[in-house]
Amino acid sequence: MITSIFDKLFGHREQQQEGTSKNVKHSPQDIGDLLVLYKQHNYHLTAIVKDKQKKKLTKLSTGIEAVELGNKQFMTDQFLPLELNDSIKPGDKVLFSLTHHGVRHQFECICTENTNDPKTVKHWFGFPQGVEQIQLRNAFRVKISQAHPIKVTLTHEQKETITGTLADLSASGLRVRIDGLVKPKPERGEIYSSCHLVLGDGSPVIAAAQLVHWQFDPESNLSYLGLHFENLDGNTQRALNRYLTDLQRKQRQLS
Repeated sequence: MITSIFDKLFGHREQQQEGTSKNVKHSPQDIGDLLVLYKQHNYHLTAIVKDKQKKKLTKLSTGIEAVELGNKQFMTDQFLPLELNDSIKPGDKVLFSLTHHGVRHQFECICTENTNDPKTVKHWFGFPQGVEQIQLRNAFRVKISQAHPIKVTLTHEQKETITGTLADLSASGLRVRIDGLVKPKPERGEIYSSCHLVLGDGSPVIAAAQLVHWQFDPESNLSYLGLHFENLDGNTQRALNRYLTDLQRKQRQLS
């Protein structure tokens, strides 16, 4: 049910791998651990709220701000678009989705409370009954060795350019390793107008990219930004697919 709603509404850019069985986490401990993971990695969540009166599905986005394991509830920050926050009431059912390490996570929750602070509306939800996980066909990730780093440059229309190295790569996105804490603080869902890198075989990749998660590790003093490519042209996508296939083959031979 959840899968069909997401696929019908969004026509997901990554496709479920044929023949892959669904993995559903039902344990409250497992669900709590996953929600904490989404919070720690600042994941950009897509949300669908069904309008009871108009019977329409509305696409929103948000992120998790707090998780209370004992009370089995979590809080999201304000939904985007902002004007729709007031329309989400206690008792409303919301479907959440995100992609983590090439696996789509999706779960259904009921809003229990809305709270107002001086700046934004926050929403509380009870834990879902389960978190469904589906392997995506085009999102298998390949780790990139830092012995021969691949430079990545991220250009933003309103912020300073970010430079880092490629940590891992898939046909649909990448993760960038950056020294130190990124300032100003990254914003979930923001768009980088240009993500530029040159693959190990000399093929250039230039595309817009959306930030889907980020994390700062204070022990190593490293930031990691996970991005999804936007509107890759056909030639670049084919070059990327060839490079990943060759890289996977070489890594299998070494192992």
